[in-house]
Amino acid sequence: MEKLKISVTLSHIFLDYKRFRNKEKKGSLFNYIYMFLNNAGFRAVLLYRLGHYFYLRKIPLIPGICQRLMHHLCHCWINVSARIGPGFMIAHVGGIIIGGSTIIGKNCDIRQNVTFGGNFNKVSSDNRTQPIIGDNVSICPGAVIVGPIKIGSNSIIGANSVVTRDFPENVIVSGNPATIIKDRWDQNERSL
Repeated sequence: MEKLKISVTLSHIFLDYKRFRNKEKKGSLFNYIYMFLNNAGFRAVLLYRLGHYFYLRKIPLIPGICQRLMHHLCHCWINVSARIGPGFMIAHVGGIIIGGSTIIGKNCDIRQNVTFGGNFNKVSSDNRTQPIIGDNVSICPGAVIVGPIKIGSNSIIGANSVVTRDFPENVIVSGNPATIIKDRWDQNERSL
């Protein structure tokens, strides 16, 4: 397990804050405190970042306190041992569960009632039990992503999808069980 420097943690917090504020400039300490108090999604992400930092530093008690505060103040559960890249955004908090060996790339966003976890003791060849999510993935409300699977970068997981197998990059996935609906739109379609 790698040691995480405080400068890296602070950099991740800044990139998370930037996604929530949709601004380039760094906020003042007051802005961070205001965002923490008024935005449950940012509050959950900040508590995760602090808990993850102390978890990697093997400082006992503080990671557990961060998880409990997150659970009670934000109504979600993000295990501090999960690995989540910078720019993580929770658009709507409530009912979110992220298991301990889940890996989420940078600039991902999730919404309420999303679950990442294991799938009836299924284990991959590299002993993983929980999903790996690529960069820039958007996960809609109610999605369940379980098992040792991989979701490619720049994908969208539709609302209430149940994802139990791998999907490539740049696709839109939906349904129960989840299937590819279509390739993700290009930039020209996005601007319409």
